[in-house]
Amino acid sequence: MTTVRRERITISDIAAQLGISKASVSYALNGRPGVSAETRARVLHLADELGFHASSAAVALSASRTGTIGIVIARDPAVIAAEAFYMRTLFGVEQYLNDADGQLLLRLTGERGEDLDVYRRWARQGRVDGFLLYDEHDDDPRIPLLGALRIPAVMVTSVALDDGIGRLVTPEAQTVEVMLDHLHSLGHRDVAHLGGPLLYAHERVRAETMSREGASRGLRVRHVEATYDFASGAAATTALLAHGPGAAPTAIVAGNDIMATAVVTTATDLGVRVPTDLSVIAWDDSVLCQVGRPPLTAMDHGLIGKARLATDLLYDLIAGGTQLHRESPVGTLIVRGTTAAPPR
Repeated sequence: MTTVRRERITISDIAAQLGISKASVSYALNGRPGVSAETRARVLHLADELGFHASSAAVALSASRTGTIGIVIARDPAVIAAEAFYMRTLFGVEQYLNDADGQLLLRLTGERGEDLDVYRRWARQGRVDGFLLYDEHDDDPRIPLLGALRIPAVMVTSVALDDGIGRLVTPEAQTVEVMLDHLHSLGHRDVAHLGGPLLYAHERVRAETMSREGASRGLRVRHVEATYDFASGAAATTALLAHGPGAAPTAIVAGNDIMATAVVTTATDLGVRVPTDLSVIAWDDSVLCQVGRPPLTAMDHGLIGKARLATDLLYDLIAGGTQLHRESPVGTLIVRGTTAAPPR
């Protein structure tokens, strides 16, 4: 009697029969976002019909995971509470995890290295499968630490380094081009860039790009370093406007919505009219920008979608993916009431 051995059904078999990619089949089988409900239903139906079973290695690997990712934010809690960036980012991450039936472990720490102990502890205790990282520093100690701990991580950043860490790269150059083109088209030639601390990689890239792109358009760009909060934005604005008409900048690009609000408030208090005497752009859009008087012109970076992209890249790396870098799309400039032609 001859025994006919039945070939094991694989993801490739299901993908070929349905005419879709193996990635789509994997997303559907693992309950991940990225496929339509119809495609998911077709995949699961065919998998049942063919008697598909994940390989024992894959099952063991899946069983060893917690389904939890970690975010550790080392920032002043007052800034985190007020700034829309983190609220929208966390919403996007949670939205993805809800679709994928995953969990988020979140911790806020001080800014003097306390976060490193949390990374070590959570990784060694096996409490998370990977980390999302923000606010890359010069010689960021998290990168060698997480490499040594051998745990997947994705940095949301402006620089695409090959250091073994996943990176969702923000196109800062294109963002700067959009803002400067808007100001240049209105007739501005003297612009101030009110940025955050230059110890952050994204702030350094922004400052360098503003200088380069400003020069290529015949714009004078001066930089002022602040700390993202209202007080530092107000102090910087007072110093810039003290130069007086003809010597002060005619436009200010502020590094976040809080500092942009400080620019408008301070200028108004000093008798400088926005946008008649001074144009203002916020780097990040938020409700604060929409309800201001006048409402602020701002860049909408699609932060919720960006957070979903970063989380999806982390899930890929956790599943064994090897493509470390992705780019987030360029944002859209929302022109409202704080930009106009400069005074003559």
